[in-house]
Amino acid sequence: MACDAKCTSCSGNTCSRCVDGYYPSGKDCIGCTYPACQTCPDSNSCDSCRSGYWGPTCNRACSAGCEGYVCGMNDGSCTCKPGYYGSQCNQTCSQNCVNNTCSAVDGSCQCREGYYGVHCANKCMDACQACIDETQCTVCRVGRFGPSCTLDCDCNGGSCDIVTGLCDERSACPSQCTACSANGDCSACQTGLYGSQCSQTCSSGCHLGCHQNGTCYQCVYTNVYGLYCNSPCSSLCVNSTCDRWTGKCPLACHSRCELCDTNTGNCIKCKQSNNYGNDCQYYCKTECLNQSCNQTTGECFTCINGHWGPFCNKSCSSGCSSSGCDRESGHCFECANQTLYGAFCESCSDLCTDRQCDQNGICASGCVTNHYGQRCQFVCSGNCKTNSTGSACDTRGRCLYGCINDEYTGDDCSVTGTLYKFCCINILCI
Repeated sequence: MACDAKCTSCSGNTCSRCVDGYYPSGKDCIGCTYPACQTCPDSNSCDSCRSGYWGPTCNRACSAGCEGYVCGMNDGSCTCKPGYYGSQCNQTCSQNCVNNTCSAVDGSCQCREGYYGVHCANKCMDACQACIDETQCTVCRVGRFGPSCTLDCDCNGGSCDIVTGLCDERSACPSQCTACSANGDCSACQTGLYGSQCSQTCSSGCHLGCHQNGTCYQCVYTNVYGLYCNSPCSSLCVNSTCDRWTGKCPLACHSRCELCDTNTGNCIKCKQSNNYGNDCQYYCKTECLNQSCNQTTGECFTCINGHWGPFCNKSCSSGCSSSGCDRESGHCFECANQTLYGAFCESCSDLCTDRQCDQNGICASGCVTNHYGQRCQFVCSGNCKTNSTGSACDTRGRCLYGCINDEYTGDDCSVTGTLYKFCCINILCI
C-alpha cells in the first residue's frame, strides 16, 4: 500500500516527511494536535508556528502591533508597527505623540504641541504652546510671555520674548524660525527644531536635524530605523544594523547555530549534533543513536536497538529477538522463539501443539486434542466418537472412529439420518 497523499517523502511503505500541519507515522501523515502548528515532530509539540501565533503549542496569538503579524515562537517578541511599542508590541503609543509614533522600546516620543512628559500624557497650560512640565512653558502662544505665559505682550498682536516680554523684531515670527509666513507660522526652523512655531525638538535619533514635520533627514545610529529613527533594529540583525526605512536586515545566526540562512535566520547547521530546529532550540530524541538527528526536521539518522520510525519514538514488538526491527517498517528481523510469528512476532495460537507455528501462523506440530485446521481454529464435531488417546477427528475434520450412533452419517458425522420402523400385517406394511 502506498504512502498517504500528504506525504512528500516516501520510502517503500514508510513516510519520512509530510506537508505542513502533519507528521509522519508509518505510511500515514497524521495531523498536528495543535491547529496553529506549521510543522510538528509528533503529537505532543510544535517545531514552528503558522504566521500570527507563538508558544510551545502555538496557541498564543502574536500582538496586533507586530509588523506583518509575525512574532518569535519562543517569547512572542516582534518588530513593531508604527504606533506600537514593547517587546511584544502590545502597547500603543500615546495619541499625543507626533504622528502617533514612539520608541518601540519604552513608548517615549516627541510630543505634539501642547503636551509634555515621557509618553506625552500631560497637557500644557492653555497659554503655553509648548512646555516641559505643568508650570514651565518653553513657548507661549502669540501675545503671551512669562514662565507660565500668563502675561500679555504689548506688541500689537505680535510675539515677544518669553522671559523679558520685549517685542520680537520680526513681529509674529518666533525666534526659533529661520523663515515664517505672515501669520507667524514657521516655514523653516533652526537646526534641531521643527513644528509650526519651531517649538519641538527633533528626535535624538536624527542626524543633523529633521524636516518641518519632525521626520529625520538621516539617522545618527545604524541600529535604528523609521521616520523618526526611534525604532530599534531586530536583535537578530547582523551587527544590529537594518534598512533605515523598512527595518529589514540580513539576520545573524543564533548563538546555538554554526551556520544559518541570513534571509530567515533559520539554522542550517547546529553547533551541537544533538540539537535541531530553526534556532537549534530542540534536542534530538534520546532514542536516536548517539542522540544525533537531522538538524532541520529532527528525524534520527539511526535508531538505538529496539526502536523504529523517523524519530525512533516507536518501540519494536516485544516478540522481536534481541536483533531488533527494521527502522522503516518496524518489522522484526526475527522472532524471539518459535511460539511467535509474522512481521511483528505475534503469539502463535494456543491451540497449536506446544504453541509452535511457522512465520505464516500455521501450526507447525499439529493441533491440541479435538481441533483441526491450519491454525487449529476448528473443533471436531461433537457427533464423532472419541478416543482417550487422541483427537476424535483428523486434520480435515473427518471422524477417526465413526459417529456416536446410527443417527449420524458422513465423514464428519454431520448428516442426520431418519430411522423408520415397519409393521407388516397381511403383507401390507404400515
